Amino acid sequence: MEADPRDYQDVIDQALQLVYSHHHRLVSQLFPAAFQPLSLEQLRQGPLGQDLTKLSQLARGQVRVAREGVLDAIESVLQLLFWPAAADDYTVPRSFWDTDLGRMMALAKYRAFEPNELVSIGNAAQQLGVTRPTIYRWMDDRTLNYVRDDMSGRTFVVRRDIDNLKKVAAEYSA
Repeated sequence: MEADPRDYQDVIDQALQLVYSHHHRLVSQLFPAAFQPLSLEQLRQGPLGQDLTKLSQLARGQVRVAREGVLDAIESVLQLLFWPAAADDYTVPRSFWDTDLGRMMALAKYRAFEPNELVSIGNAAQQLGVTRPTIYRWMDDRTLNYVRDDMSGRTFVVRRDIDNLKKVAAEYSA
């Protein structure tokens, strides 16, 4: 079932309940008496609920938030969802971006950038002198920040990251 782009509350609630169920599972193995039941309304008022609400408002075009605030909120959500215990880092599966939550977050991220701050995958590969698969690999390992436009289905690389890689390459070759 696809989320109605005007109301992401079900998507937010599903994400909150998913994280809460994992929390409950972990706490029940660590120290069951420490678990405090929380209502859905309480979860909505917590930091994760607030971040998801802010991202949904951005995705709907209801608010503008400074880019860093958007990127921080997205990073926080992704870490909660995908950073396994005892791991040094996390990976977001590409398939996540095809879920309702992933599409909502992608749209919020897309709206946080101006069009001139984004570059197509092909253009990024050309500017960096690498192949498209290399660009995708750098996107997957977070060397390059990217944005998906759910409306057009296109993926864009953040121009600033391309410029930074070109600068590093020039310093390395000098």
